[in-house]
Order: sequence, then structure tokens, then C-alpha cells
Amino acid sequence: MRAYDHHARYSSACYIVDGLSGEDMVKSTECMPDPQPRADTWASLCITQCSEGLPLIKAVLHASTVEQSWMPDFDSFCRESIPVIEQGRFKVEQVVRSFSEGSKAQIEIISDRSIGGRKLLAKRFPPTYLQDDPESFRTSDPCSCDDPWTEIFLAMRLGHGSSRVPGVVPCHGVYRDSREDVLLMLDWAPGGDLFQLAGNLGEPGPDREATASQVLCSLLEAVTALHRKGIAHGNVSAENAVLRMDGAEIQVALIDFAMALHDTDLSAVTGARGKLMYRAPETVGEHAIYDARTADLFACGVVGYVLATGTYPWQSTAGDCKAFAYVQKHGPRRFFEKRTLSVGASKVQISQVLSPHFQSVLASLIEPNPAKRRVPWE
Repeated sequence: MRAYDHHARYSSACYIVDGLSGEDMVKSTECMPDPQPRADTWASLCITQCSEGLPLIKAVLHASTVEQSWMPDFDSFCRESIPVIEQGRFKVEQVVRSFSEGSKAQIEIISDRSIGGRKLLAKRFPPTYLQDDPESFRTSDPCSCDDPWTEIFLAMRLGHGSSRVPGVVPCHGVYRDSREDVLLMLDWAPGGDLFQLAGNLGEPGPDREATASQVLCSLLEAVTALHRKGIAHGNVSAENAVLRMDGAEIQVALIDFAMALHDTDLSAVTGARGKLMYRAPETVGEHAIYDARTADLFACGVVGYVLATGTYPWQSTAGDCKAFAYVQKHGPRRFFEKRTLSVGASKVQISQVLSPHFQSVLASLIEPNPAKRRVPWE
């Protein structure tokens, strides 16, 4: 796992923003009403970042496509159930991340000739990694919580066709090629992810908080929508959520379901999931049993902190991280009073930079005790 730097840019800047207007904004007064939003803060940023993709996307927005048939039964899901790619339909435009970089899946930007050459993102899984079905994969790597079959299955179940769940990146199908590689086709997002957005919002203060509030609210809506369907994401992070248009609104959409949980009791799961700084404390430990939904909420709180401040609150929730140890001992509110940020040439306490309301929202999400953790509108 690479070291994270809030000035860095994440390499998966390839999911979706369909097309944006400076007047478009996620509007939700349900959970974060203050301060008043500035619609141009992140909408204009997304326009700038994805301007190259807009003409093509608009040109094919209403193109008719044939939905890939799908068997929503995970137990019967296997390589043989995945259709073979039509010869000549897809063309690789760019390899974003290759197998040579130590990745188990190669990331490619492709064009789909069946919809006017529209650019998509393909995640390529080789047969040596994927195996023939979920059971054979688990046998080959029994200790891993990272399951590509779950990622593919949920991308299709939640993101494919007319029944797509809002808050999930659209999926354009899954195919296998002549080499038996399996390719998961997703919308391409030249606008990038929330980690990139956090690096471009300026100094902490009211304007930045207004944007962070709206983005966090949209993220929570996406995550809790999954929970209502009996699914926990398991790896919520600023790097695994992107911005896209849905009707007249900009919304947060989730990606990467490889650590997700489904068709199980979400209140009593095991296994470490997610990046170190996003993991809820109750998930840490070899024999930990925890509620995957409240663990997702903790990760959402860390995303909210990153959006509002441009920094991580801690490097890890395990081991000897002094910052998180302070939160566990004294609570989030005392942490906000002690933690400082650079604003201009000064060091300023978090409690002086963020509004009391937003501090309350974050405190309810990054609460170390999962029994007290909650979404803001509960």
C-alpha cells in the first residue's frame, strides 16, 4: 500500500463525470444546511477536469444499447457465464495501470464502437488471478478480503442497465476475450475522484466546508442506499468515490466493490477491510467481529474530514498512531480542539476552522464507539 499525501493525485482519475453545468449542484438540506452552498466551487472544477470528454459523452448520451443479459445469482456465477467480446467492438485507447506495476488487474481506457466510440474504463482480470468461479478463487487465496468476483458481480447487479442504483458508477457489462481475460466495463470519469477534489478546494474555511458538506451528504446517501439493499461497501474512501451527473444533479458514485459484503448478516462480519486510515477501530484485530454498516459510516467520516481540511486526521486506526489514540481516549470534539491546520501563514485549530454543525456531523461519524456512531439525519 502506497503512502498517502494530501497533495498527491490518485491514479484512478478515470471514472465518470458525464457533463456539468455551473448551475448544477447536489442540493440536500436534510443533513447539512449551513453554510449556504456555492454551486460553482466544485461544478466548475469538474467542468475543467473533464472538458475533453464532454462532446463525445453528449453525442452518445441517448444512444440505444442492448442490455447484457444477467443472472443475479452469485452461486451460479462463473467464467463460462460471461459472454465473449464481439470481435472489433472495443479498441484499447490507453493503458492507465498495467500488470507490470504490481497490480492484479490492468486498467484500460477503451472505445466502444457500438455506441459511437464512447470511451469506457475496462478493468482486466487475467485467468490466473480470477480463476474459474468465486469458489475456486477463494480456494486459491483464502485469506484475502479482496474478491474480484464480488467486484464484478456487484458492479453488474448495482450499476448495469435500467435498474442501476443511484450512487453507483454505471456498468456497461462484463466480457471475456480470446485469452480468457475478463473485462469489467465501467463509465470513464475524466473528472477524477474525491481525493483529487479535496486537493483542489483551496484553504480550509466556510467556502471549502460548504462544498465538503454537500459532497459528504451525497456520499452518505450512496452508502446508506447500499445498506438498505443489504450490501456494505467495505472499502469506502475518497479514492473510491467519484463525481458524476445524474439528471440535473451532481452526485457521488461509488467504485471498487472488491471488499464488499452481500447476502450475509452485515451485523456480524469478520476480516480487515479498507485502507488503514479509513478502517473503523472495531474492525482491527485478528478475531474482530463487527457491523460492516457502521464501519462504512466511520470511513465516510474520514472522507468528510479530508474534504473539509485537505489532510488525513491520522495515518492509521491501528498500532501506535498517536492522533487516533487521542481520539479514542478523549473523543472527536477534543481532537478538533487540539488538532491544528495551516491556514495561510498561521496554525489554526480545527475547531476554529470548521463550523460547530460540521464538527458535530464529523464527530457522529468518526465516533470510536460503533454503538454511538450514526448518520447525521438519524
